[in-house]
Amino acid sequence: MMEDLRDEIEQLLKEGLFQSAWTLASFLTSHKEHKSAAPADEANDWGLFGDAAFGLENYAQARGFYEKGLAALKAANSRDHKARYPLVLRQADCALKLKDSESALELLKSVPFEHRPLRHSERWGKRKYAALAYQEVLERTKGRRIVLEASQALARLGGVSHGRSGAPIGAGTAAAAAAAAQTRFPFLQKLMTGHGFIAKYKLGLATTSFNQLLGEFPNNLHLLLREATLQFDIGKLDESLELFRKARSLYPSSPDGADTHAMILRIRERNTELSKLMHELVRIAPDRPEPWIVVALDFSTDSKASPKKALEHLGRVLHLYPGHTGALLAKGFLHLRHNDGKRAAAAYTRVRNSLGGWGGGLEGGSIGCPHLPRFCVFQGLVEAYLQMHEVKRALSIAKEALELMPHNPKSLTLIGIVLSQSPEMKEKACKAFRKALSIDPTCLDAVEALSRFYEMEKKYEKIVDLLKAQLRLRRRDYLHIRLGDAYKLSGNFDLALEQYHAALALSPDHREALKGIDALECAAKDESMIDEEVDDEDIEEFDDD
Repeated sequence: MMEDLRDEIEQLLKEGLFQSAWTLASFLTSHKEHKSAAPADEANDWGLFGDAAFGLENYAQARGFYEKGLAALKAANSRDHKARYPLVLRQADCALKLKDSESALELLKSVPFEHRPLRHSERWGKRKYAALAYQEVLERTKGRRIVLEASQALARLGGVSHGRSGAPIGAGTAAAAAAAAQTRFPFLQKLMTGHGFIAKYKLGLATTSFNQLLGEFPNNLHLLLREATLQFDIGKLDESLELFRKARSLYPSSPDGADTHAMILRIRERNTELSKLMHELVRIAPDRPEPWIVVALDFSTDSKASPKKALEHLGRVLHLYPGHTGALLAKGFLHLRHNDGKRAAAAYTRVRNSLGGWGGGLEGGSIGCPHLPRFCVFQGLVEAYLQMHEVKRALSIAKEALELMPHNPKSLTLIGIVLSQSPEMKEKACKAFRKALSIDPTCLDAVEALSRFYEMEKKYEKIVDLLKAQLRLRRRDYLHIRLGDAYKLSGNFDLALEQYHAALALSPDHREALKGIDALECAAKDESMIDEEVDDEDIEEFDDD
C-alpha cells in the first residue's frame, strides 16, 4: 500500500494537483508503518509532503517537512547523499521564497559544487556572490549548455570578482562563453556584445548590436523589448513606443514590458491608448504586476485625476513584489508630477540600490545587473532633489551620470539643468545644452531644457527658431505644442493656435493642445471685453462733448 500511495502522490504532483497530493501525503507520513520504513524512503515521503506544500505556496510548512526528512536521515546516520542533497536544495528554494536569502545561501553552499543543479546557481547569482555563481554555471556546462542568464549577467558585471580557480570573472569570461557557443549559435556573440556595451554605459552601441540582431530576427520578443527599453533610457521615446507597439501586435497575450510602454503613453499624454492598454492587460494577465502598474498610470491622467488611487495600486504591487523596478519608477514619476520630491527621491533611490536596473519591468527589475542604475533613475533623482531645493545633491548625481556617460547628450543636459539653477552659472548651463544638441540634434531632453532656459530669459524668438528647426527634422505633437506655447508667450496668438491644431491633427485627444486652445480662447474673450469697455467709455466721452 505504501508504494502505491507514493506513486499516486508523485503522479498528482506532476499533474499539479497539490491539494490532493498534500492530503494523501499527510496519510502517508502518519501511517503506523512509516517509522519502520528505510531512512531514504522516510526522507523521500517527507520530501513529497514538502513538495505538495510548496505547490500550495505554504513555503514555511514545506521547509519544515523537508527538515523532517533530513532529520530522519541524520537519525539513521545515513550517508545517502542522493537522498540528502535534493532536500537541502528544496529547503533553499523555500528560504528564497520566504526572502531569507542568507539562509538560502548557507544551504546552497552546503551542497558540493558538482551536486548543484544549474537553476540553483542562477538563483544564488541573483542575490549574493553573483559573479562567482554565474561563473560556476558556465564552468559546469563547459559549453554543452547555453545558459543565457549567466552569460548576460557576466557581460554586465565587467570583471568584479574571481572564479574558483582565482581567475578574474567578467567581460572576458562572458566573451569566452559566447565564443565557445559561436560555432553553434553565431547570433549569441552579438547578444553578449550588446550586454557588454550596457555594462559600460555605451547605450548607443548597445542599440546598434540589438538592431543588427533585429535585422536577423525581426519578430523576436526578447530583442524587441530590450531595444524598446534601451530607446526609452536614451530618451528616444517615439522610437521606443513604436517598438513596444510592434511587440504587442505580434504578442498580444504577453504583458512583458507593458509598464514601460504605459509610462511612455503617460508622458506623451496618449490617454486613450493608455486606457485601451490597461483594459487589455487586466483581461489577459490579472495575476502579473505589469497590468496594475498600467492601471495606476491610467488613474494618474488628467482626465481621471485620481493620484491617491494610482499610488494605492502601486503600493499593492510593491507589497506583493518588493523592489519591482517598474512599480518604483512609476511611483517616482507620479510623486514628481505632484511636486513631492522627497517621496520621489526615496522611490528612485530604492531602484538604484536594488540588484538589477536594466529590467524596467521585463523581469521585475532583477536582471542580474548589480549597481548599474538606469539613466532614468539619475534623471528622476536630479529632478527630485531640485524640487527639494537640494542643488548640491542634484549636482552630485548629475556629475555621476556624466562620469559614467561623458559623451551622452542626456547626461550633459542633466548637468545643464542643475547649473541653470544658479544665476552665475547660466551661461555654462546654456553651453551644456548646446553641446548636447551638437552630439545629437534630436535629443529631446536638450531641446526641452534649452527652450525652458530661453523662456526664463524671455528670449521667445530663440525658442521659436529652435523648435522650428526641430520640426524640420521630425513632426511630433509635443514639438508643435511647445512651439504654440512660445508663440503665445510672444503674443502671436494666431500662430499659436495654428500649432495647437497641428498637434491635434497628430494626436486628437492631446490634453496639452486642448488646454492651449482653451487658454487662447479665454485670452481672446478677455481682450474683446476690454475693447467693449473702451468703446463704451469713448461713447460716453463723445456724449459729454
